[in-house]
Amino acid sequence: MPDAFELPDDDARSERPAAVLAATDRPVPIEVREIADDRVPDGMGCLGTFLDAKLVARCVVPPGAAAYFAKHGVFAEPRRLVLAAREEDPGLQCELYAIVPLPPEPMRDDEDGEAEPWAASVPSSQYERVIAEDRETAPGERPMAAVLLGSIIRFQKDRKYPESLPLETIDVLAKIVSGRVVEAVDKVLEDLLGS
Repeated sequence: MPDAFELPDDDARSERPAAVLAATDRPVPIEVREIADDRVPDGMGCLGTFLDAKLVARCVVPPGAAAYFAKHGVFAEPRRLVLAAREEDPGLQCELYAIVPLPPEPMRDDEDGEAEPWAASVPSSQYERVIAEDRETAPGERPMAAVLLGSIIRFQKDRKYPESLPLETIDVLAKIVSGRVVEAVDKVLEDLLGS
């Protein structure tokens, strides 16, 4: 059963609505692989996330992301899922994430994995060294990261708990995990075409 909690609003002036997170209470077996999608911009790829062979989310990614995830076995084991939801038109805007261990090496744009000559002059270039030192101080513990799997929309007319964002968020995640999710694009087409 998913759990939910609200994110604190650090900036009261923020125009973005408050978000609620819901997470699965245990890891879920998912398959994440590259899929064809005509809507993806040139030079990019599309990853599909499948639960029990049903497509539940898709996300545009840089080229090589699918091969990188496969190389490091990022989705080889079941992963906990987290849904971030906000109340925005046309109803509920959600983002689905998988919580995964950070791979031992960062994703690089170049195929040979060599650092660019200019990288040493960039302040953030020390990131890899800091991560390596952190791993030395905490053996056996790998840092975790959230990987975006895709966006999901629940229209206002389809909401089950319009008075409660936490309950609605839990319901959306429960539908995804149980395999009864309808992708936003498919739902929009269905609503527009009336079929």
